[in-house]
Amino acid sequence: MAYTLKQIVEQLADHGLVATIRGDENSCIERIQGLLKAQAGELSFLSDKKYLTGLANTKATAVLLKPEYAEHCPTDAILVSNPYAAYALIAQKLYRVQTESSIAASAVIAASAQVGASASIAANVVIGEQVVIGEQVVIGAGCVVESGVHIGRSTRLAPNVTIMHDCVIGENCIVESGAVIGGDGFGWAKHQGQWIKIPQIGRVIIGDSVSIGNNTTIDRGAIEDTIIEDNCIIDNQVHIAHNVKIGAGTAIAGQVGFAGSAVVGKNCTFAGQSGMVGHIEIADGVTLMGRGVITHSINQSGTYSGFPAVPLSEWQKNAIYTKNLAKFSDKIKQINQRLKQLETAED
Repeated sequence: MAYTLKQIVEQLADHGLVATIRGDENSCIERIQGLLKAQAGELSFLSDKKYLTGLANTKATAVLLKPEYAEHCPTDAILVSNPYAAYALIAQKLYRVQTESSIAASAVIAASAQVGASASIAANVVIGEQVVIGEQVVIGAGCVVESGVHIGRSTRLAPNVTIMHDCVIGENCIVESGAVIGGDGFGWAKHQGQWIKIPQIGRVIIGDSVSIGNNTTIDRGAIEDTIIEDNCIIDNQVHIAHNVKIGAGTAIAGQVGFAGSAVVGKNCTFAGQSGMVGHIEIADGVTLMGRGVITHSINQSGTYSGFPAVPLSEWQKNAIYTKNLAKFSDKIKQINQRLKQLETAED
């Protein structure tokens, strides 16, 4: 697959990125490569000025970069305000996985299931009763889609994904291998020293354009639904417990955990190994730094860190104090000794 610079600029415009060409609009691009490794037929990008040296020596056919760096570029260029976003969009076009509508002979599909004519169903897939699969959906080998599931148009399930009964996945979603959507939440009641399992009768509802990483688990609701709103990106090995609600546009890095009934606002960010206890709520635009844990509701946007999580500026001060605890302890000992000396002198 190849595109001219003119075609690339037109496609960027379709996504709201205004770009201009400096050079030959008919130059052809077949691949994307880093600045120093790029050769003829390849497109590269510059999103940080610290790589200007690489730009000066690139052999790429063209480079995506901000207009202020155009004078440093020895090749054709596409000038755009956000080169990194432009790179992501072009890479999607150049490296799009081509699939044909087909159903493998080894797939087991219930008679009542509705499968779009343009969908692709790979080997050893199992699809239950009353499932609805939209057009251009791709379901990888070994996936299990239980009864009553709805999967929207152009969503892709990588191999060995499990979607439990009655869950709903929107359009243009990506679910990577090993993910389990709609498994039972951790619901138990204790009586006379014995644990009694609580049936989890809610669902998982996932919006449009959501990406879910490898081996991530999203539990079904106990009574009400677990909800992941549109345009969320979720990394590998994330655990989202029952009845959690994740607001639109939220980004969640690897090994993050959300306890039951936590509510996350829109456009939040959770760094790696961070988490949130259950039955609390945070506002839109909250960022939690790595290994931070939110233990109480937060009603104001901003960046938080630590355990329990506090505003970043407060955490930074506390970190400095913690680092110097030994020095403070020595100082206190010296002061106590001096006080004893003064008391002895007075006596």
